[in-house]
This record gives sequence, structure tokens and C-alpha cells, in this order.
Amino acid sequence: MAKTHPSEVFRLAPCLTSDELLVLLALADYGQRIFPSQAALAAKTRLHRSTVNKALQSLRKKEVVRAKGFGKALTYMLDLSPAATGTCRSERQVVSLAATGGVAPSDRDPNYRTNHQPNQSAADAAAGGWEVPDDVQGRIRIRDPRADVEAQRRVCAKVMVQHGLTEDEARRSWRDLCLGWARTGRSAYDILNEQVQQLAGARDVRAVLLHRLKGVAA
Repeated sequence: MAKTHPSEVFRLAPCLTSDELLVLLALADYGQRIFPSQAALAAKTRLHRSTVNKALQSLRKKEVVRAKGFGKALTYMLDLSPAATGTCRSERQVVSLAATGGVAPSDRDPNYRTNHQPNQSAADAAAGGWEVPDDVQGRIRIRDPRADVEAQRRVCAKVMVQHGLTEDEARRSWRDLCLGWARTGRSAYDILNEQVQQLAGARDVRAVLLHRLKGVAA
């Protein structure tokens, strides 16, 4: 079984929180054998251990992550089959299946996702100065027609802030990441993750990462 590509994970972004998306990306990064401790996942994602635990529980309820074993000796398996449609079962849907005769609302109403899940995040991004110019988005989509720019923004913003960048610095770096994405075809998260992996031993993580991100657009 090949290592899961981040793009497969990002297709589930519409039904995942930023924390769930980040934890799922971290799990996928382990490759075929996935058995990290929650402490290891917390260090990898820079999330609090309780946040990692909550995200794992939610991912299991959404049937995206399955676990084998007991106690701390858990092996995780990813089920990204919903990635083909970009949907997965929410906790609310799991609880309400009995009341709907075992059929999720999204299966009963083809317009369910449109009517009940407005893309407020995209509007917030535009209002906060995180929007991507149309010409850059166009170049990105030529290289990656399935690109989920908003999901990438949410995760990249979280990772950059976790590494000490101010919101203004993260916004500027996001634009550079998008230019790099448009130029190379590698997603913003892939580019950012590569830079983060090279921070080991850096005294000033924020300054080093900010310097590295300035060069990804060239």
C-alpha cells in the first residue's frame, strides 16, 4: 500500500475541522505503518494532546480513521474512500441515521451540501486579506483541477501561526506559497511542510521559516 498523498486528505476538507485535517495529514505522513502515540502526534502537529485526542475521536466517529488494538497500543488505518466525492459522514449524521431510516440527509437531498453548509470560511478569508488573486487561482487549477485552495489556506495558516508567524506575516507567506503552488504544481501545504521539516535545530524558528517562505515564490 503506497503512502497517502496529501491531496487525498484535502478532498475531505469540507467535512473536517482544521484540527482534524491537521491530525489526519500527520497520520497520513507516517505511510503504511501508522502507530504513533498521541504525544508524538501532538509534537508533530503542535497541537495540545487533548486537542489531538478530541480530533482522533471525531475522525473515528466520521469513519475516516479506524483503530486496532487496546489502550496505548493502537494501530491506525485511514479510510479515505469518501475522498472521491469530497464528503464524509459527520458525527451529527452518525447519531441521526436511526431517525432517518439509515439514510443520511445528504443522500436524501442532492442539494443538502449546498443548502446546509455555506462556505463561510471563504468569505472570512476574503475579508481578512487571505484571498488568492484570480489569475493565481487560475494557474493553480490548470496544474491541479481538484485543488481546494480554502482548505489549504486553513491548514497552512494554522501551521504558520503555530511556528510563531504573526497573522500579517502568515498572510504574506500564504501569497508566496500560492505563487509557488501555481509555478510548480506542488500544493501550498506540501511546500510549507517541506520547509517546516528543515527547521530542526533552528534557534529562531519564526525568522528562519519566514526567510525560507519568501523564497518559494521565485
